[in-house]
Amino acid sequence: MKTLEKQSLAAYIEPALTYVEDPKLKSALLNALSNKEAELALIEDTFEKIGSTKWTEDSFKMIFNAWKETHLKMLAIYGLSCRMQRIAIESEDPSIQKNELLMAAAMNAETSYEDLGLDFDGETHTQLYHDLAESFVSDDSWMLSKYATKEASAFKKYVYRNMVVAEDIQTGLFTNMFSEIYNHAEYSIALVAFNRLIDDHFSFTPEQKQKATTYIFAHIEDETELNHFTVVIDSLNHYVKGVNTEINYELAQETFETYLSKLSTVFNALSEKMF
Repeated sequence: MKTLEKQSLAAYIEPALTYVEDPKLKSALLNALSNKEAELALIEDTFEKIGSTKWTEDSFKMIFNAWKETHLKMLAIYGLSCRMQRIAIESEDPSIQKNELLMAAAMNAETSYEDLGLDFDGETHTQLYHDLAESFVSDDSWMLSKYATKEASAFKKYVYRNMVVAEDIQTGLFTNMFSEIYNHAEYSIALVAFNRLIDDHFSFTPEQKQKATTYIFAHIEDETELNHFTVVIDSLNHYVKGVNTEINYELAQETFETYLSKLSTVFNALSEKMF
């Protein structure tokens, strides 16, 4: 299994931006990272703490409840693809390029192939996440609302509304896009944290460790999240062509920064309650 050296979130994200051919989009991403350094540092610090000791069962349950709310957005992805499909199918506007919109919807949906277990005998990422959580707790009560935080619940709702309800579909595409490149970095630091947690504070067999960390590793192996990031860029390009508009770079940067601001509140609340 892949071993990673400790790095910052930005250190994982910035090299991946070489795949962004649009200089204005790349600038929006870099500006967001620069403007939200404090938020990124707070998230990094929380993962550092998670890997530092054997927490109580209740603390672990809060960790896994909150972290799940920031991931596993398959329903939102499906909703965003459906929005673009519906425009293509129902629009009578002759300027709409339906094939481009259908391609945009298909490319966006591609980010859920691994999540749905299409090539892994139907083993979903949801099941892998449960394997992770239940490697550290005694039962599945970590899913109960008693272990939830309002910040994590609010973040999940924010992501869903951005992708399914927001007036501008570009908001949804920017949200999906940024979540993929951010998750590429977050899973990388999470793998370091959980490897340290297991190696220093638990006595897992190699098989138990592999089961516990497969969810995280699956997002790093073969650069899964990085590939998803580039696919959403493709989706965005098809979408703007399909509706005869231009990429809103100001909205892109605003979306990226808001995503990090809201996400940092999840980790801040978790850190305060857990530690």
